[in-house]
Amino acid sequence: MLERPIKEIIDEALELGVFGADFTFRKGQRETIETIIQAYQEDPESSVVIDAPTGTGKSIIAMWCSWIFKEMGKRGYLITSDLSLQDQYESDLKRLRLRWPSIKGIDNYDCHVNGLKFSLGECRMRNMGYEQALAKMKCAQTCEYIQLRKRAIDSPVSVLNYAFWLLQRNYVAPKMESDEREVPFKKRDYVFFDEAHRIDEIVQNHFSPRVDNFLPELLNNQVKFLVKSGLPSPNISSAYLNDLIGDLTHSQEREVLYAKLVELKKVLGGFNASKGAAEKSARQIFGTSVDRQLSPTWKTAFNRFDRIKDIHCKIEDYIDLINITGIDTMVWDQRGEEAKFMCTEEATMIEKYLHNQSGFKVFMSATIGGPREFARIMGIKSAKFIRLDNAFNYDKSPVVFVNKHKLSRREKETSLPKVIKLLDKIIDKHKGQRGIIHTGSYEFTKYIKQHSKHTFRLMDYDNSKEKNDLLELFKQKEEAVFMGPSLLEGLDLKDDISRFQIFFKVPYPNLGDPLIKAKMNTMPNWYDWKTGITIMQGVGRSVRNEDDWAVTYILDACFLSLINKSELFPPSFVERIKTVK
Repeated sequence: MLERPIKEIIDEALELGVFGADFTFRKGQRETIETIIQAYQEDPESSVVIDAPTGTGKSIIAMWCSWIFKEMGKRGYLITSDLSLQDQYESDLKRLRLRWPSIKGIDNYDCHVNGLKFSLGECRMRNMGYEQALAKMKCAQTCEYIQLRKRAIDSPVSVLNYAFWLLQRNYVAPKMESDEREVPFKKRDYVFFDEAHRIDEIVQNHFSPRVDNFLPELLNNQVKFLVKSGLPSPNISSAYLNDLIGDLTHSQEREVLYAKLVELKKVLGGFNASKGAAEKSARQIFGTSVDRQLSPTWKTAFNRFDRIKDIHCKIEDYIDLINITGIDTMVWDQRGEEAKFMCTEEATMIEKYLHNQSGFKVFMSATIGGPREFARIMGIKSAKFIRLDNAFNYDKSPVVFVNKHKLSRREKETSLPKVIKLLDKIIDKHKGQRGIIHTGSYEFTKYIKQHSKHTFRLMDYDNSKEKNDLLELFKQKEEAVFMGPSLLEGLDLKDDISRFQIFFKVPYPNLGDPLIKAKMNTMPNWYDWKTGITIMQGVGRSVRNEDDWAVTYILDACFLSLINKSELFPPSFVERIKTVK
């Protein structure tokens, strides 16, 4: 049976008012939608990369394509980078009356029986799976999480965030398959990955194992429980565990760390083996009826088993990855009594955890940067690239680059007093307006606060909670200037909330981070690409709709080296740059 023509499906949806009676496509949207569907028809395992500036309607493109795919009998996922963007998708779906479900991690929901987070909900405390709870517990019929989960499994289109999708595809699915049980969130025909410029850091963070000095206590408590309950237990001592974790959190020898991770994997695997015996014993003691509950001691023990299993899975996956990429790709970040283990070969990680779990893939972002570099970093072997034109008029939103003083490590001491004078002149110019300063670091934030003549207008923060609290105050305070090093993503400072923004320092990734330093040494192009992405994200904080405007200033002359890198910025961004000396 031949598939219906794309044009016919789109025209029918417009006629039926599926996306609203007054819906009209923005420039380039329909053509992009048709190109995506055609790419799928030509090769259902291929990829499309969309560079879509703010205002071009990426989410609408994804939803229209999903509607067409649904009409073609295909199933897929819309994947968002964080909960706030997922909330935006939910809002759009509700506004457009598209009854596609959106599901988040379990602790975004409460159990309405005991009032606790769902991970501590009634069915979890009875050690019941979701399918078992749905079939046997009356409360499941009105449980928000279980019902949303069921809808998301059954629906041809589902909205998930990266964390949830990566967990389901890489941990839950293999476990269910090994137990010969039905996989809930199966591999589907297509996936739209929004905010795709963040995929490398999302995958790295999600699959990087961590160990800390609390782990010996966790394992010791589980040993005590197993011994007291007469169950088989790993033969390990407290001194051995403390030494093992001590080596992992303090050793600087790559070979030693690898060997100790292999050793810890074996230890944790022993606890996983004990879990089966514990489950069998629990059934004998408490029975299998849902009317019988585990005692608090056994509930705590099974929660510990889950935590141990999570750590074991990540370490096991990490060791498998290092065996593929080589021990030289190991990177570790040891802070205090905690260690995080990472890998510089993120393209291999992305291929394993993302590409292999998807069919047809569409990567979308307002800040792709250079297409070739993006594809290389993301492990995309070949893709159709689509760049949409800017939907906004940026005539009133230039990017003014002051090419005078460098704030590099060598030159910042000489340049800082001069750059502060420039900063003050710009703030003078924008009297009566609010604005933001991307300081680049808390060190520069402190220097500005101490040396600017506009201290009465400046607002700064020391941590993320304080930032969120002050942000609301900033929106209400006339002439306020909000400054800090982490104002580059996720802020919607539309219209009069912010009419100017200043990049005091080019926001290069922090070389104090072991992973960034390692990637800088092995992939210097990545360092420039990430900096360019960050700048474009920061520039987008204050221009949020087609009638909005804001002037951007870049005061660090180090920006010149980035402008001269081919393909780092799209032409539409380069055209906005006005260089002054």
